[in-house]
Amino acid sequence: MRKLLCSGSPFARRVRVVLIEKNLEFETDFADGFRPIEAIRPHNPALQVPVLYDGDRHLFGSTLILQYLFQEYPGAAPQSDAPPLAPTITRAARHWDDMLILTAIESMADAVMSVHVLRGSGVPYSERQRVRIGSCLDWLEERISAEGFWPEVFSVMDLNLMCALLWGEKRGVLAFRDCNWPKIVAMVERWQSRSSMLATPVTTI
Repeated sequence: MRKLLCSGSPFARRVRVVLIEKNLEFETDFADGFRPIEAIRPHNPALQVPVLYDGDRHLFGSTLILQYLFQEYPGAAPQSDAPPLAPTITRAARHWDDMLILTAIESMADAVMSVHVLRGSGVPYSERQRVRIGSCLDWLEERISAEGFWPEVFSVMDLNLMCALLWGEKRGVLAFRDCNWPKIVAMVERWQSRSSMLATPVTTI
């Protein structure tokens, strides 16, 4: 049985969504917030979740876990949602463009998490992270359509961006719907009611 150590973070949520989309059974070890160092160190030297155990395979880092799931489990279970989950993380003909998009999303998601952790601390780094979030979202707004980054399917690019934005919105870090990113907002509104998203609600802790 697969086991996923996770939290309510956007990084962990994206892995949970893909496991559900691919209809892969897994046991969840869910703990929101930071786990004690002694509890997480045996699973990940970076002291972070998600961590996936799949038989003898032990993986950490959401990006690596998603690459593994798409490569080792290439199919996707039929879903009531349409269109289906994308067959790969990037489009073959646009691989490097899609990787650039994923890199910008990763940077923005990291900044959202940093703002949450540092909010109220008075550390100048917090304002730098807020600027970083806006800069990434401006860049992404130029590259997305109202249907998402890969319009025919529910892509990992859409998923990763949406998980970070909805987490930031729920935690009061980022009111992205009030800003000038209409195509990003349209993408979120298109996918946020997908059954796998509803099955993994954003926590408030």
